[in-house]
Amino acid sequence: MIIYVDTSAALKLVVEETESTALAEHLSTAAQGGNHLVASMLLYTELHCAGKRRALPAELINTVLGGINLVDLARSDLLYAAAMPGRLRSADAIHLATAIRLETDVLIAYDVELVTAATDAGLSTLSPGVTR
Repeated sequence: MIIYVDTSAALKLVVEETESTALAEHLSTAAQGGNHLVASMLLYTELHCAGKRRALPAELINTVLGGINLVDLARSDLLYAAAMPGRLRSADAIHLATAIRLETDVLIAYDVELVTAATDAGLSTLSPGVTR
């Protein structure tokens, strides 16, 4: 199974929030079960920038990133993201386009607009620790 980890989720692994424990347990169980945790290289940039804004150690960011297979963006991801319906922010549209290209089984995210757009695109979504 391919599990796409959005920045809104990965950030909860470096900043303690209400859903952090549930997310960490879910991802750990998924990885131990042989599932593939993936994200685009955009996650690398976003997580490092967020870490700098919060004065988090780069080692912590790199530890989280080390557990996720980061894939290169394709030109088609950027083109598809730009053509996507709705009003997603650029980064969210790029993550969603990449998740679709990778034929992701589940997208893990906490951004409501992204979760809605992913569901509308036919992807399964999860937000461990959140009841909707």
